[in-house]
Amino acid sequence: MNTAAALSPAVRRQPVTAPCAWTARELAADPAWIYELAAGEIAEIERALLEVKHSGIPKYQVRSRDFRLPTLAPRLAAMWQQIEDGRGIALMRGVPVGRYDLDDIELLYWGIMMHFGIAIPQNTKGDLLGHVHDTGAKWGERKDGELVRGYVTKAMLPFHTDTADIVSLLCVQKSKSGGLSSIVSSTAIFNAILAEAPEVLDTLFRGFYYSLRGEGSGGVTEVSTQRVPVFSEYAGKLSGRYIRKTIETASRVGGVELTADDRRALDVVDRYTVCPELRFDMAFEPGDIQILSNWTTFHSRTEFEDFEEPAHKRRLLRLWQQVPHGRELAPALRSPFGDKSPFLTRAQAMAKEGLSVAA
Repeated sequence: MNTAAALSPAVRRQPVTAPCAWTARELAADPAWIYELAAGEIAEIERALLEVKHSGIPKYQVRSRDFRLPTLAPRLAAMWQQIEDGRGIALMRGVPVGRYDLDDIELLYWGIMMHFGIAIPQNTKGDLLGHVHDTGAKWGERKDGELVRGYVTKAMLPFHTDTADIVSLLCVQKSKSGGLSSIVSSTAIFNAILAEAPEVLDTLFRGFYYSLRGEGSGGVTEVSTQRVPVFSEYAGKLSGRYIRKTIETASRVGGVELTADDRRALDVVDRYTVCPELRFDMAFEPGDIQILSNWTTFHSRTEFEDFEEPAHKRRLLRLWQQVPHGRELAPALRSPFGDKSPFLTRAQAMAKEGLSVAA
């Protein structure tokens, strides 16, 4: 037996027909992933906010049992099913951000999202609730021993995934112009590659080394201890993971070689992320919460122009969450950056919450 072949990941050779393999036209025609809050549901959210404030529980210790939403709970469960087994995206509209200050908005957002999963830190500072806004920094420059990440700039962000089961964004203030959220089904991208460029699938299923961006313990040159597959099939579901800039940073400052075949495979993925038939652009309005599965959806953002007044500048709140009851993952995706990863895996997040981890 060829040992190298035996260790190679299995490459799917059949298209995926699940709802997460959507096209832009199909998503636009399907309102089932958009959830408009009714007046009674908004009132329930506001009651939960008042109750948890009066309880004195610190914000990051609030859990779903504390932020009680008995009427809304069935719709939240339906949103989760839409995220995991449906389109891979849910949009909640009507969160009353205009009535509260930023501290209360953070608590309100946190409380709602605790019904979906466990929040994990998004950086080495331990930020559980990220603020996506322009700080004036330049993406990729070295600052305080780390590489500046795109979400604290106004730059266009290429399509990528985040290091958690789901990522959500609450719009507090929108920009003067630009800043569109762009999403694409990674499953639909797989189908397109299978049909039109199947020769690159072996490379994509094998995967790439990633830069840890200075967020590990080894400085800005440190890279993942293993390859991270762009596509991986396990327990009957196809999952995607993709951050090209971080792959290229591993090559640029981490010394990881990218071959011509590697770059061609990455170029093929990028070509389909911006394909008009697949890419779906949407504008956020204050009070929108967008929730994405990182396993079936790549996301992006267009460059934006901000208002001059500080109170009107674009600001989104962001959570990365691991979902205890989420899909089963291939070993290479359970701890995608390997032993040196600064980010909590699902199993680590569950253990920190005192939840049992299935063998």
